[in-house]
Amino acid sequence: MRILYLEDEPRDADLVQARLEAEGFVCDLTRVDSQAGYLTFLQRDEFELILADYTLPSFDGISALRLAREIRPEVPFIFVSGTMGEELAIEALKQGATDYVFKTRLSRIGSSVRRALREAEERTQRKLAEEALQRNEVYLAEAQRLSHTGSFGWQVASGKIYWSSETYRIFEVDLGIKPTWDLAWERIHPEDRRLVREVIDSAAQGEKDFDFEHRLRLPDGSIKYVRVLAHVCPHAGSHDLEFVGAITDITERKRAEQELQQLVDLVPQVIFVLDPDGKWIHANRVAREYTGLTFDQYSSMDVVDTVIHPSDAERMRAVRKRAFSRRAPFELEASLLGNDGIYRWFLFRYNPFVELGRVRRWYASATEIEWRKQEEDRVRKENVGLEERTQIAQELHDTLLQTFLTASMLLSVAVDDLAQDSPVKPQLDRILQIMQHGVQEGRNTIQELRSTGTPDLVQALSRVQQELAVQPDVDFRVIVVGRQEPLRPPAWHEIYRIGREALVNAFHHSRAQCIEFELEYAESGLCMRVRDNGCGIDPRFLRSGRDGHWGLAGMRERATGIGGSLTISSSATAGTDVQLSIPGSIAFQLSRVDPGVEQ
Repeated sequence: MRILYLEDEPRDADLVQARLEAEGFVCDLTRVDSQAGYLTFLQRDEFELILADYTLPSFDGISALRLAREIRPEVPFIFVSGTMGEELAIEALKQGATDYVFKTRLSRIGSSVRRALREAEERTQRKLAEEALQRNEVYLAEAQRLSHTGSFGWQVASGKIYWSSETYRIFEVDLGIKPTWDLAWERIHPEDRRLVREVIDSAAQGEKDFDFEHRLRLPDGSIKYVRVLAHVCPHAGSHDLEFVGAITDITERKRAEQELQQLVDLVPQVIFVLDPDGKWIHANRVAREYTGLTFDQYSSMDVVDTVIHPSDAERMRAVRKRAFSRRAPFELEASLLGNDGIYRWFLFRYNPFVELGRVRRWYASATEIEWRKQEEDRVRKENVGLEERTQIAQELHDTLLQTFLTASMLLSVAVDDLAQDSPVKPQLDRILQIMQHGVQEGRNTIQELRSTGTPDLVQALSRVQQELAVQPDVDFRVIVVGRQEPLRPPAWHEIYRIGREALVNAFHHSRAQCIEFELEYAESGLCMRVRDNGCGIDPRFLRSGRDGHWGLAGMRERATGIGGSLTISSSATAGTDVQLSIPGSIAFQLSRVDPGVEQ
């Protein structure tokens, strides 16, 4: 503890220091005996305590106290004197001294110093708290001004209302005017007064929070949109319900929403705007034209029941209910009824607009995917046909072809045992030739049944599950996006090998319940994806592969070799996703001569 001691007797200073150290204080005591020395140390160094004699030859303790109050008002000041009477001591306390101790009673010095230090610390903490409070009040007022959010209090029984400065600014009322319900009611838009009354009465009767939006009409005729939210104050008395809340000027946001709705009407896609609970608020021009519904019909009827296919409606409600509670973007597929009476498949994508931690709006877009669904159905039918042909080929091989092979072998042995001049030998040789030709024809037929006859990538990779003879209960989905284009033979071969390796890994190692194989034909190129919901790939092997296994490395080398890019992502919870992207100039055959492109 650093102490500045104004004392002309060194021995007295030593006694005080010894006494303090005996009380457990570790002291760094600086003694001065003149005004100049005292003032120098007081201005230059930081001290935790000032001790002073009352009378000195060239200076006095009261003058020292005044200087200390001016320069170091936070440092406690204790008189230690042998000539100071009770009246002078009391006067010194009135002028700001912390305490006084007589030199004849130095046993009090320890307790006096402790109390002085404690009080000084309390004063310091209190001052810091007051400064922090003042600073926070300034920050809060500025934050309210910048965010256009005011605060208010409402005591229901007494009707008293309290406004912050920003609330006054929002209502455009002078700060000197006392806020009242009548004053606020005058500012509420006449068309919204019924809504406000219903919300306020319901909240007061049910003692529950409220959150709603309404309009203000100001004296100059201008309109403001505000959002009001409040909760029951937990500190309110049991007989005096009190609400504490905030009011935010959302006029700019409302104008932006109106402008956004105007822009949305120009977007050539079905777009909806919904409230936090999923009720339709707005449908753009394309949505209205497609469904044939008006604004009023969207806002007044059950839109899901009206325009969503009955087989999809309940699923859509369940998905939306779960997703709305999570406040996260989501998407789903459903059939949407057009004004021509035809249902078409659409992909619905929902995105929330979150403000102050709450969802204020849901924005949904709907993209027609009827063509994709038709492609999926076509591929599914082709897979069914391929399965049937494969089964027929197996049956032909195991029955008719095997029988012909056995019969031809027996006949060949019999013909070999005949004499060369036997009259039946030429006839039997002819029969044997016919049977061998039939066996070959059977083999060709089986080969044709097992093959599409053309290098169709979708069909070739769709057969992997059957070829591997793995779990038949795995949900294997084949998805084709876009119009299929013929592929260059070198690219086809490498794409097939990469796709087959990814599918083999998924069926053999992922333990997945669902495996998807997707091919997307776009103008920019071909994208192939193989994804599963299995156990994923060990992160240690995802980058460089397992020792002695070259599957992943081979896939990457093949992709690089044809100028494509391969990405593999995997986790134990989300499964594995393999994506191959190849530019169209590399992947697709050219259907016609394209100037500037090498044939």
